[in-house]
Amino acid sequence: MTRCTLGGNIVYMNTIRVSATAARNNFFDLLDKVAIGVSVVIEKDKKTVAYMAPMTRKDTKYKGLTKALHAAAKGFVYVKRDNPLRKPGAMKFLTDRHTA
Repeated sequence: MTRCTLGGNIVYMNTIRVSATAARNNFFDLLDKVAIGVSVVIEKDKKTVAYMAPMTRKDTKYKGLTKALHAAAKGFVYVKRDNPLRKPGAMKFLTDRHTA
């Protein structure tokens, strides 16, 4: 994961950096990683020369997805105060887990 600062907060992204040689030697392993959602930055002489990213699917059946989501959410009631990400200290908890 790549650690970035966004608006004063630390954010982790699924991006890896590899040299051009490592990309050549491990191309199919990198393709497998990209297929599961990891982006790959390829560098040559410490300069970015290429970027591999997952394709977004344009053939997603949103009507069926929406129907399935509504069926799964039947009876679910969202209570804002119960959301653990809205409690004090949530950002610290999330960022401290990844700094080790």
